[in-house]
Amino acid sequence: MKPHIPVLLKEVMDGLRVAPGKRFIDATYGGGGHTRAIEGKGARVLGIDADPDTGVIQGNFRDIEEIAKKHAVPAGRQGFDTVDGILFDLGVSSHQLDTPERGFSFRFEDAPLDLRLNQTQGITAAEYINSISENELYETLATYSEQDNSRTIAHAIVRARPITTTGDLLKIVRKNQAPQIFQALRIEVNDELGALKEGLVGAKKLLKQGGRLVVISFHSLEDRIVKAFMREDGWKVITKKPVVPSDQEQFENKRSRSAKLRIAERL
Repeated sequence: MKPHIPVLLKEVMDGLRVAPGKRFIDATYGGGGHTRAIEGKGARVLGIDADPDTGVIQGNFRDIEEIAKKHAVPAGRQGFDTVDGILFDLGVSSHQLDTPERGFSFRFEDAPLDLRLNQTQGITAAEYINSISENELYETLATYSEQDNSRTIAHAIVRARPITTTGDLLKIVRKNQAPQIFQALRIEVNDELGALKEGLVGAKKLLKQGGRLVVISFHSLEDRIVKAFMREDGWKVITKKPVVPSDQEQFENKRSRSAKLRIAERL
């Protein structure tokens, strides 16, 4: 299994203005790379992740305000109900991609088509595909995969049902289309865009004046939501244009290629 490489690490550290004694929330702990780097600078971090396998506080970041307030005063110290910075890294972790039974990667053709961030909640991608109408599937693929031939793909999937494994889907979808199709289904079954909108609102309430919000997105719809949110009242936009990985980082970590980082400061 490949080690998890945190995306845009230096840019995240600079954007959050990490320093000893400061308090941060990593709303998408994943492989923990960003958190370890922040703690390595003497700061404190509250790690949250929807995936129970991460070993940190399990919860969806749409509930970030409620989760943070539960950890307001741990062990008599200042807690996380007011923080210096919050990070959202909206990518899938290497652990999720490299664990066959999670169904996140089309490299494992015998894997169940699951795609849930938390396998104890909601329906799997296979259950979703097998239960909805062709038109509903088309709407999901057209919106989230942004494939021009989403109508044709949806029709082919419905004709081939039942779909149970990643391999079943790959018999229908071309390899060059697979990343976008898998991503679209993942976004749908986890309600990722709805969770993001709620999580950003909660994050704003937790940031102290001058606190920083840093968001790394990997999908154009995510980036649009973040961009619009940071333009609302109460923010100073730090990144007029999104920060993207250098050519060197993209070469060393292919999973960083579509990353876009935005930073805003709470007024």
